[in-house]
This record gives sequence, C-alpha cells and structure tokens, in this order.
Amino acid sequence: MVVMVKAYERIKVLRGDKCIEVTALFDTGSGKSYLSEGVARKLGYELYEKPYTVPLAVKGKYAEVIGYVPAYLEILGYRTPGVEALEVVKDLFVDAIIGRNIMDAYDIIVSKEGIRFLRDPPTPTLI
Repeated sequence: MVVMVKAYERIKVLRGDKCIEVTALFDTGSGKSYLSEGVARKLGYELYEKPYTVPLAVKGKYAEVIGYVPAYLEILGYRTPGVEALEVVKDLFVDAIIGRNIMDAYDIIVSKEGIRFLRDPPTPTLI
C-alpha cells in the first residue's frame, strides 16, 4: 500500500531578477512539480507548442499543462544549486506543487509535522 502525504510550506521561486514567495503543496503522490499560471505569468514562462493533460486523483478529471518555468527554488532557507523545470498548470488551485522529482533529488521528507531535509545542509542526489 502506498501512502501519500501532503504538507504546505512557503517557498521562494527565483527566475532571473524575479523572486516570488508562494505557498507550495509538497505532494508525495505527484511525480512532477508544477506552478499555477498566475505565478508563472509573474515570473515569465515558456509556452509549450502543444499543451497536454495530466490525470488528477479524481476519476475522469485532468489538468492542462501549458508550459514551464526554469527556476531556482528556496526551500526552508536553502536554495537549490540547479535550475528546476516547473510545469505550468492552468487553473491550479495552489501556487505550486512540489512533487517527487524535487523531493527525491534533495531528500525532502514529508510528515504530519511538515517538511524537512534528510541531510543538513541539503545536497542534490543523483537519481
């Protein structure tokens, strides 16, 4: 049985000279990481030539992925050493979703107490 855990945390998304603090949902059930269209618009984002859909955890429901934002993240005061590609979802209900791609790379642990890094300071893991 797979247990999905979710926690909310304030993070910073940095692209070029722009920095936006957002509320992120850390979702162990999501394989990728996403930004809302509104946040992406403020940072500037790259449109996909052809949008695509991803299934949601609701039968028959899908989200439309329209582009991506290459950005650094600051999580719990630590800035990622590399740029992360955050996909842009139309009508996303939160500012950001941080999925397994980022949580696994930086060994982020999600529990009922919130989020934390497995190692301090965090370092990226090759996956």
